[in-house]
Amino acid sequence: MGGQHDAFQVDDPKNRLPNLRSSTTPERTQFRIDGLREIVEREFARGRFEELDARKTQHETATAKALEMMNSEQVAAFDISLESLSMQASFGDTPFGRGCLSAVRLIERGLRCVEVELSGWDSHTNNHELQSGRCQVLDVALSATLQELKARDLLDSTLVVCGGEFGRTPKINVAAGRDHWQHGFSALLAGGPIRRGYVHGATASNPTADPSKRLDDVSQPVMVEDLHATLLDCLAIDFSQELITPIGRPLVFSQGRVVRELLNDG
Repeated sequence: MGGQHDAFQVDDPKNRLPNLRSSTTPERTQFRIDGLREIVEREFARGRFEELDARKTQHETATAKALEMMNSEQVAAFDISLESLSMQASFGDTPFGRGCLSAVRLIERGLRCVEVELSGWDSHTNNHELQSGRCQVLDVALSATLQELKARDLLDSTLVVCGGEFGRTPKINVAAGRDHWQHGFSALLAGGPIRRGYVHGATASNPTADPSKRLDDVSQPVMVEDLHATLLDCLAIDFSQELITPIGRPLVFSQGRVVRELLNDG
């Protein structure tokens, strides 16, 4: 979708965002910005880059947005120290928990999309211990996120999606772990128009990797593209539309179907 849609990535919210404050006076800062623009403009003019107009515009836009953010009061949303100690504790003393609290604050200030990452689920060895540890972190932070979104009257207007790349093998391997299993896995949806207190579908009791048999004994199967179509529909986005990427590749948002059973109107 182009560089203008790249994510703004942050680390543990307990740390301050880097590079938001200039190390010199406003006058000196502006002098440096003007000098940078002059150098870049000169390089564009010398033809050192292809697609000059597009790249020039992207650079100008990125610079303007960076400066706007540096001078915005909205960056205070990242500062979770402004929340009470009890509120911070309810999310868990973990980077993921603090990320979830920061996400609530960002959503409250109108940010459209926030992703909080919790790694460490790739349990090829020692599966039970690793997964248990991750679940303890996830359960505390996720439940606090939902509770606080509801308390701040944001849950009905926010779509919460909790999921991963794929599942784990149904059987334990020789290293007491579970390997990659793309044939069946779960996702948690909440908020927005999502139906409350509902479990949809079930994996097979005797799963197989055979593509011709993978839907045997599966209840209400949902494909990945169906999940995507449902999420986009919840956001009032026409998932059947085609996007032309910056390199000219046509890409349909989703070729799935909306799983109406997941919605309040289903």
